[in-house]
This record gives sequence, C-alpha cells and structure tokens, in this order.
Amino acid sequence: MQQNSCPCGSGKPFAQCCDLYLSGKAYPNTAEALMRSRFSAFVTGNLPYLRKTWHPDTCPEVKQDDLNTRWTRLEVLRSKQGLKKSVVEFKAFFEDEEGERAMQEISLFKLHKKRWVYVGPLETWP
Repeated sequence: MQQNSCPCGSGKPFAQCCDLYLSGKAYPNTAEALMRSRFSAFVTGNLPYLRKTWHPDTCPEVKQDDLNTRWTRLEVLRSKQGLKKSVVEFKAFFEDEEGERAMQEISLFKLHKKRWVYVGPLETWP
C-alpha cells in the first residue's frame, strides 16, 4: 500500500477518499462508503468521527485508548444497499504480538437524520 493511499483499500489517495469524510468536507452517501471511512477512522484514531457515525442508541462509551489496535487493511466481502437500512460484510486485518489476524463482521447501517450510521453487528447475512 502506498504511503498516501487510503487505509480503506479503495486504491485512491487518502486526501481524495476517506479524508473528505474524516475532515468533515463531505459525508458518505452509502453504507459501504461509511464503513470504509469508519475503518480509516479506526486506523487514524479519529474518535470524534466514530462517535458521529455511530447510531446514538448503540454507541458505546469509546475512549481514545480503545483505538490502539494496529489495523492494517480492509476487505469488503459483500454489500447490500437499501433505502433505509444496508448491510456490509467485511474483514478487517490487524497486527498484534501473534502477527497478522483478522476480524470479520456483518454490519448493519441505518439512515438516521438523513445520514448513514453504524448500528452494530448482525449474526447472519439477511
């Protein structure tokens, strides 16, 4: 991965991709774009953005110390865009003392105040 390429794996430069969202210049118009930008927020430690893009009913008390994981890459496995709710399945890779590992999640996103927000994980693909 190039140094200035976006952590979300889009292949675009960070400044022309997720940084537009993380800096507040734009807001993602799809659940997949939001999920990718949230991954970039975890990579860069952007806690305010994570809170802003989490549904208020499910947002936990996240602290800056919770963002110490070294996330390395993202793979979007599938995405289903709906009008009021959407689902994205992804694998997020990280490194720890055991080497590179991955977590996989099927995430639910909903429109809240006309913006996509992360709600939480689902057990199975709908």
